[in-house]
Amino acid sequence: MRFLSPNVPSMRYRWASLLFGLCLLTSPLLRSPATADEAADEPGNQIERPNILIAIADDWSYGHASAYGCPWVNTPNFDRVAKEGLLFNNAYTPNAKCAPSRAIILTGRYSWQLEQAGNHMCFFPAKFGGYVERLAADGYFTGFTGKGWGPGYADDADGNRRAITGKGYSKRKAQPPAKMISNNDYAGNFGDFLTDVPDGKPWAFWYGTTEPHRGYEYGAGVRMGKKTSDIDHVPSYWPDNETVRNDMLDYAVEVEHYDNHLGRILEQLEQAGQLDNTLIVATSDHACHFPVPKDKRMTNRITFRWRFVGQPGSSIPDAALMTLWTSRDLRRRF
Repeated sequence: MRFLSPNVPSMRYRWASLLFGLCLLTSPLLRSPATADEAADEPGNQIERPNILIAIADDWSYGHASAYGCPWVNTPNFDRVAKEGLLFNNAYTPNAKCAPSRAIILTGRYSWQLEQAGNHMCFFPAKFGGYVERLAADGYFTGFTGKGWGPGYADDADGNRRAITGKGYSKRKAQPPAKMISNNDYAGNFGDFLTDVPDGKPWAFWYGTTEPHRGYEYGAGVRMGKKTSDIDHVPSYWPDNETVRNDMLDYAVEVEHYDNHLGRILEQLEQAGQLDNTLIVATSDHACHFPVPKDKRMTNRITFRWRFVGQPGSSIPDAALMTLWTSRDLRRRF
């Protein structure tokens, strides 16, 4: 029981874990184009550990970004990460529910290996650690804003609440562009986090929007200048009418809200001179909250940027599962 698409060879799913394991080289001596052993022999060749930014939307489907050619969703900042990094074209979530899919990302385990954490609205077993907690134990400054892991309860063995995605940052608020969108100033709260990071300390931040999860303000897309005629294709399993097309545009507004804050975060990293030493993963927990996509565990969108990424602007056609990093990788790399 692996929740895998039957038409994709299962061995390929390990590709994503291996790739991210190679990228997340956060030991004090990183692997550069030279091997670690070669680098260790050269005095002064130590490279600082990278910062890690996870930008995760809530219920956002594959294909609904301009980087994938979607004409009715404008995501210039997601597109920028793809252009300067790698874009995945065949990525899957093993469990299309918020809590288990996020537990999978945090732990690198399949949901059937996570006991209660493989379910929605659950208790996260204390024995399963996550990569954020592991990084914090090894000297990273960690934090999050918006939706971290959840819904559910994550306590340690003594019954104390775990900082499973780091310290929360949520003081800054902003007027949302549409009803049903959170007033969390995600980028502003990231700025507070960045100010709090001690000098010389690497950090890991979880930027998690509650968008584009339902509900939506009906007609928000048209009110903000979109046209129902912009939609080039309505899936055959949905009625093609004005109500559905408006619903799709209202969903697009919330996707673009996520992207706008991602852009502001990128600007802050540039201004701080930290963009090139930050591994950025832009993704979602699972597909959109419409009939069929969420129920059928449809493909997710993933892009990531880092200076050691290889050929910027490349796309990855191979199948990739959203067990992005494994416990073995964490023990070896952190």
